[in-house]
Amino acid sequence: METLYAYLAGAIDTRGRISISRDREYRRGGREMAYYSAVITLSDSDPVLPDLLQATFPARRLQYDAKNRSHRAWHMWEAVGQSAQEPLIRLLPYLRMRRRQAELALSLITFMQSDKAGSARPLSEEQQQARRLLYEQVISLNASRPPHR
Repeated sequence: METLYAYLAGAIDTRGRISISRDREYRRGGREMAYYSAVITLSDSDPVLPDLLQATFPARRLQYDAKNRSHRAWHMWEAVGQSAQEPLIRLLPYLRMRRRQAELALSLITFMQSDKAGSARPLSEEQQQARRLLYEQVISLNASRPPHR
């Protein structure tokens, strides 16, 4: 399995993306809250890598057909939120270029698991700030490397 994980980590390093997404939602009293999710994704015109990722870490596997018939289809594998945890953990030791993004995404998942274990109360300002900081760090790291398409 180590060889497979090293191979997939190399694919994520060169063709994939590890990030934290942010969606805003509004709550009572006009207080704005954001929902954050860890995301690991790979897209390619060839289905081999997305299919291998899907077989190894079942998540979301999509195919987009090109509108122009002279272009190839676009294949994507994506793990979001809790489903991103296992691939991030397994690939982390082998990542070289996206290692820090993976560490930050795993930190977010850990925060979310510990926050859920507490109660169903809204997040405190400190909890929101911790998530926002992780998001901003990942955005900064990814800004220097545009997504590969």
